[in-house]
Amino acid sequence: MAQHASLPGRDIHRIVTMAHRCEEADGIAPFNEQTTLALSRHPDRHRRHFVVRLADSVIAYAGAEVVGNGAEAELAVDPAHRGRGVGNRLLDAVLDWIEADITELRVWSHGDLPVSQRFAAARGFSRERVLFQFSRDLEGFTWPAAWPEGIGRNWPIGAGPAAVLPEGVRLRPFRVGRDEAAWLRVNAAAFASHPEQGRWTAADLAAREEETWFDPDGLLVAEDEAGMLGFHWTKVEEGVGEVYVLGVDPRAQGTGLGRTLTLAGLAHLAAHGIREVNLYADESNAKAVKLYRSQGFDIVRTDVQWVKRLR
Repeated sequence: MAQHASLPGRDIHRIVTMAHRCEEADGIAPFNEQTTLALSRHPDRHRRHFVVRLADSVIAYAGAEVVGNGAEAELAVDPAHRGRGVGNRLLDAVLDWIEADITELRVWSHGDLPVSQRFAAARGFSRERVLFQFSRDLEGFTWPAAWPEGIGRNWPIGAGPAAVLPEGVRLRPFRVGRDEAAWLRVNAAAFASHPEQGRWTAADLAAREEETWFDPDGLLVAEDEAGMLGFHWTKVEEGVGEVYVLGVDPRAQGTGLGRTLTLAGLAHLAAHGIREVNLYADESNAKAVKLYRSQGFDIVRTDVQWVKRLR
């Protein structure tokens, strides 16, 4: 088993190929966006790649990163090589790399698969966090009867309550090269208690701006004279829309801005011909879960973060 600070292109290709085989067998991709983007990142002393090769193929991979006093990892084993102890050896390598002051290791299981449940239980992990994926078809969605002046060109109109913005607030698309600092500030404030989203850096944002799916028109920004107040970042891949990130600065929370931003992002997607929309919410966020259920979204997938206490 090899351990790397960064990966050559041939290994990235082999890891992605292995991940596709896992997805075909399990019905779900083994790695999230963060792990996938990290495959091509520059070396970082807090991040390691663990690769198990067989001939010209990669049969297992784990990506691990130290975050504060904890560490996070995702790992996968090629379906043809499971049940032979490869996953255990991969996890052992990650644990050996973790520094002495790290208190816990967190590992995502996408789809909450039974095989992952058994592996986690056998290795002393406990079920810590549950992330729901919601989905719905926009056909039949109850759209507002009116949109604030100046927005909503070609956006759908329905019989729902009019969409309104707080006094002095306007919506506009994100401006690449100008809005990054303000976006990072609002994102950090809106997700101050979130274990992942709240720690986004300029590099994280820049990496998404370089993705083929990125469209600044699909990142709607709310602002007043004092600056950015919130945003709704939508994403489209393979004809399916996603509520990628929705955030409201604490100074604007409770004003109804979040509801209007939600509707505006969905309307933007609908105006561009998107009919199916996905979004994610933590099981523990009862308010968000209730809101999305009330808007006709159903849970279609469950991801689980497992935690192993080390100290």
